[in-house]
Amino acid sequence: MLEFVIFYIIFCFCFIFPPSAFVSAGLTVTSLCTPILGSEDLYFIRYHIRRTSATLIIHSFLPLGFYFWLFILEDRQALNLLKNPTWLIFFWGSLLLPLVTMFRVFLWKLNDWQSHPLAKSLKKYALNERQWTEVAFEIEAEFRRIDKVSISTNPVSKAVLTNTWIIKISPYSVKVAHQNHVTLSLLKNEEHNVSINSSTGAQFLSIQVEDIQNKEPLFTIRLNALDYADMVDRLQSPINNVRGIIINQDVNSRFYQVFINEVEQNPVYQSSEEMDFCLGCMQRRANTRLVRRCIADTAGCTPCFCRPMWCLSCLAKWFAARQDAEHPETWLSSRCPCPTCRNPFCILDVSLIEQVDSI
Repeated sequence: MLEFVIFYIIFCFCFIFPPSAFVSAGLTVTSLCTPILGSEDLYFIRYHIRRTSATLIIHSFLPLGFYFWLFILEDRQALNLLKNPTWLIFFWGSLLLPLVTMFRVFLWKLNDWQSHPLAKSLKKYALNERQWTEVAFEIEAEFRRIDKVSISTNPVSKAVLTNTWIIKISPYSVKVAHQNHVTLSLLKNEEHNVSINSSTGAQFLSIQVEDIQNKEPLFTIRLNALDYADMVDRLQSPINNVRGIIINQDVNSRFYQVFINEVEQNPVYQSSEEMDFCLGCMQRRANTRLVRRCIADTAGCTPCFCRPMWCLSCLAKWFAARQDAEHPETWLSSRCPCPTCRNPFCILDVSLIEQVDSI
């Protein structure tokens, strides 16, 4: 009896917070309900409306499942348990919980899910007599794009950032916020000496998303500090760090900042030409031009005649990606092929573009 109780508690915990073994075996709600959930990539909002509803229903059956398997394995002990008033109350509660949950989901489903919490949260963005489904279609269209950023905050939740939306996904809910309507602030950081992915420890950051008008906290995103740079790249406004929290970024992130600082000290390149969007991120205008300034005989750089097609941030990532990962101390003095014509250049050759009316 005791062994069964311990086993079932461990099973329920692993089913609600599935480890990699459960995910590989398909013992998750999303795997078991794949035929009815549809595609997350194509129908993001409708997928998660069904997923959260299915998760609530299936998880509500877990307490009743304890009695079900106990009756099958040890029917006599199960009957003895029901003679105890405490276990009897637990039995009726476990029987009532799925009924209440299914009735609640039934009410959500009426009128095409418009009473679902996710649908209600989208209604406040449905201005000018629009329907919440129109907002949902906009989010689904942005989620289909390859430039979205998805950050796993823990085994059961993640954060997704698109061009204009911040989305927090958890087992029972999905929180959505428009980037123009919120501000983000660093709340706190946590230092762990040992983490799952690294024996050298990890830093976790808590970022609060709050309404820009009434300053009401909407939700909090917890993420690894190594994912902080990816999140910042996708945001339209900076994250406020009023507490002065020091963020432990990886080698690449630190190099990006050093690269940018070094380039800002180089002479600018003046141009009256209107710049296209960067080929790397398609978010910012191209603002860099390669102009050879180092000594060719000693550095090996060659002239580049490509028109500006990259922003400084994407060029920094391109430069770092083509360096020797085992010797980051040599990156600043190294060369890299132009992402367009493949002619080698160094940091001295990178110039920021200064827009002028005429030259």
